[in-house]
Amino acid sequence: MSKQELNSAQKQAVEYTKGPLLIVAGAGTGKTTVITKKIAYLLENKLTLPEEILALTFNDKAAAEIQDRVDDQLSIGYTDIQISTFHAFCQKILEKHSIDIGLSNQFKLLTQTASWLFVRKNFAKFNLDYYRPRGNPFRHIYELLQHFSKCKDEMISPETYLEHALAQNESGDEAASEEKKRLTEIANAYSTYNQLLRDNALLDFGDLIYYANELLTKRAKIRQEYQKQYKFILVDEFQDVNWSQYSLLQLLTGRDTQLTVVGDDDQSIYAFRGASVSNILHFKDDFPEAKEIVLSENFRSVQPILDTAYTSIQNNNPDRLEVKLNIDKSLKSKVKSPKSKVSPVAHLHHATLDQEARAAVDEILRLKKIDESAEWDDFAILVRANGHADPFLHELENSRIPYEFLASAGLFRQPAIIDCVNYLTAVDSYLTDSALFRLLNLPFLNIKESDIQKITHGAKKKSFSYYEAFKRGKELGVSDEGQAICNKIVSALHDGMQRARSEKPSIVLYNFLEKIGYLAYLAHEEEQGNRPVIRAIYHLKQFFDYLFEYETITADPKLSNFLEHFNMISEAGDRGALYQPNDTPDSVNILTIHASKGLEFKYVFVVNMVEDRFPSRRRGDGIEIPSDLIKEKLPEGDSHFQEERRLFYVAATRAKERLYFTSADDYGGTRSKKISRFLNELGYVAEGEKKTTKLIPKRAEAPKESKGEFVYDLPKAFSFSQVKSYETCPYRYKLAHILKIPTKGSASFSFGQTIHSTLQKFYGRIQELNAATQTSLFGEPKSNHTTSNIKVPALEELLKIYEDSWIVDWYNNQSQREEYYQNGKDILTTFYKAEDGNWTIPVGLESWFKIKVGEYFIHGRIDRIDGGPDKSLEIIDYKTGKGKEKITAEDKEQLLIYQIAVEELPEYKHLGTPKKLTYHYVNDNLRTSFIGAPEDLEKLKSKLHNTITKIHVGDFVATPSQFACDYCEFKTICEYRV
Repeated sequence: MSKQELNSAQKQAVEYTKGPLLIVAGAGTGKTTVITKKIAYLLENKLTLPEEILALTFNDKAAAEIQDRVDDQLSIGYTDIQISTFHAFCQKILEKHSIDIGLSNQFKLLTQTASWLFVRKNFAKFNLDYYRPRGNPFRHIYELLQHFSKCKDEMISPETYLEHALAQNESGDEAASEEKKRLTEIANAYSTYNQLLRDNALLDFGDLIYYANELLTKRAKIRQEYQKQYKFILVDEFQDVNWSQYSLLQLLTGRDTQLTVVGDDDQSIYAFRGASVSNILHFKDDFPEAKEIVLSENFRSVQPILDTAYTSIQNNNPDRLEVKLNIDKSLKSKVKSPKSKVSPVAHLHHATLDQEARAAVDEILRLKKIDESAEWDDFAILVRANGHADPFLHELENSRIPYEFLASAGLFRQPAIIDCVNYLTAVDSYLTDSALFRLLNLPFLNIKESDIQKITHGAKKKSFSYYEAFKRGKELGVSDEGQAICNKIVSALHDGMQRARSEKPSIVLYNFLEKIGYLAYLAHEEEQGNRPVIRAIYHLKQFFDYLFEYETITADPKLSNFLEHFNMISEAGDRGALYQPNDTPDSVNILTIHASKGLEFKYVFVVNMVEDRFPSRRRGDGIEIPSDLIKEKLPEGDSHFQEERRLFYVAATRAKERLYFTSADDYGGTRSKKISRFLNELGYVAEGEKKTTKLIPKRAEAPKESKGEFVYDLPKAFSFSQVKSYETCPYRYKLAHILKIPTKGSASFSFGQTIHSTLQKFYGRIQELNAATQTSLFGEPKSNHTTSNIKVPALEELLKIYEDSWIVDWYNNQSQREEYYQNGKDILTTFYKAEDGNWTIPVGLESWFKIKVGEYFIHGRIDRIDGGPDKSLEIIDYKTGKGKEKITAEDKEQLLIYQIAVEELPEYKHLGTPKKLTYHYVNDNLRTSFIGAPEDLEKLKSKLHNTITKIHVGDFVATPSQFACDYCEFKTICEYRV
């Protein structure tokens, strides 16, 4: 090992062996180099044996990198150096010693998803009330598991949690009493969960470190053995260590142990995983004699980039080590800056998100042209969240620029995997139309759009399943080529059905991919350099690995069992781990800032630098740990923005030569976005930037292969729900209202329809009982009624109407059906009692209308219209969702359309004038009312007209978002899903 390779601070850190050592290593200062060279130094100078070294780091990738670098450094071999993650090390300890603390020595490790499935299976054993919502009792399982995991990170036992809960002072206060009850419920659930794990010889990931701590705390002899074995302990990324991991280090560190920790508080970006930046400060308290070495020479970035990052991160003072330890953390570049009059740091601001994305890609093209040495791999686009990448991916596609989207999760959302799952679904249930529709659109089948249209519309018209339509395509006018494709799919289905009787899902799937021509297609396109297909090959390999693992650990891995398992893990929120190949083709890198940690690029674009995107909006932890139980030192400043600012620091320090921040005014919505506070802190402003709202012409695209010409038969009139569907996602609108893909119902939809029908029939009975004074639905009342003399059916009749109106379909099981049914009875009973003495005779029920908006029509039905003696009207719409006391402008739109109809249509005018628009939230027995001003109505008309115009020009590009996709009926077949 050449000593000339190290600067003075690095050399000092490598050679120091006289006690605890804290290395504060700024970005790009060679911290991994120091760790690997220190291990090599210890071995080459025979200061210790390989088996006496323990190197711990945060993830498998970092452990592998250290291992590889150590191998490169050493000129001699070794028997065993323990270089691993904390979890892997603790698993090894427990596999050897679990019996010493009463655990099974044959334990199995549960993944996060497996833990969710385990709790769901044993849900009846959890005595939950607060965290067991009606209609969806499993909704909070994930939050509870996350909470239990964080409790284990904080070394909080169920017993300690319960003691804390029971010690809460109720003091006769209702809120305090409810809080005590909530905490007690959590503590008991935590205890139940842990006991169930132990009873079934299971551990989750949090248990590995938790029980390793318990082992070393309770068993002094074992603790002393490990302290004696490991004479040198080195910890990388120390700022990412949580409390339980830090506690483990203390237990492993004996009197003669040399403990070295390397970290940088400014790069602590994993608080959501339990990491605690305060552990560095705890280290100084627990090891006051520890030596401090600061690495500040940066070997990555030019000085202006480092200065920018340093200026930003100082806004986290006084909670930084620089202040707490009185050290200098400013980085000094050892990189020679290229000769240029242009600043290495720039802010690009534009009017819209699309323009921002296009400008970033245009700049990439410009830099690639002027920098002859640059490769596509030298460019990185860093996003705060995976969902922010789409506009930039779209522009890269348009510009024919190769790229890799390096997401860490989402295997199950990849197009090829969606194809596979839908085939397996169709084999298991051949009447699943959505799955067959997906197969019909396999890219290599090249079926004409006109044939797809004939199949979907023909099946709808003749009440065929798609399976039947595939077999009888000629009757529907499908071309010979289209019928041949349909026959091919049906044949593949029959083959799969036969195989599924006796063979595993992986075999069934492989034979389909081979039989249908998928594998041949992939092989051909890979030869042509089709990058999406190359990615699809990676994804298919990973999915088969997933199938093989399932088949290995499952007693009866037949197809139907796998699909049940897959649906449950999807419900648990598992999107599938996505492993990116190390050697990707030369391409622009798009990745989250979290994923960029440890990487570097010549040119970096940090995008969407606006408030609520970066920094992201503050979100709670779901279930917070009581502050009295938290052992870490809490920061003086705002912890959320400090964490986001550290992310900003990490993003900025990935750049070597040029750093770009990009932002825009318009990201959708009604308000312009403010540029990020992190840019404001650097002196950047949006004022004075050139802004334009003009449409930018699309770049010329390569001609696409024709799939048959077809002009969509667009509706002549639109319902409000159709317009909202389009505004939520144009692609969703196309599937539902153009292609008319059959959709699966839901429990909430069935329940809502039942309540609406019940109330409509009930108020119809009120009209009948009071018919002597009302001639017709739209007739003039012949006499005024007071609320005291209106004839109203008894509560029992209302409940009988409810029973007769009950829709039994689409509930998950009998238990859910019964729970919804009882909930409905309770809601209607409360409704009846609340209305008693305040009944009205509606002047309109389920009143249909169609109004003109420009050259288009809007139609709909009004649930109820109540009339007063002064001809003032109240328009009422029932809602079975969660009540809202305050509603947004978008929430108001449905009732505003009704107001327009009642005000403009002659059929309604004689009834009176709308004075109140009311949403009646029947679940909560809450009414929220308002009235639209003339300008509100005109504004809505303009918006409706613009939206329908987009439909008529055929703009059906998907606009996925977390909320929209979660509630979309096509989420299981849509590759654009978030």
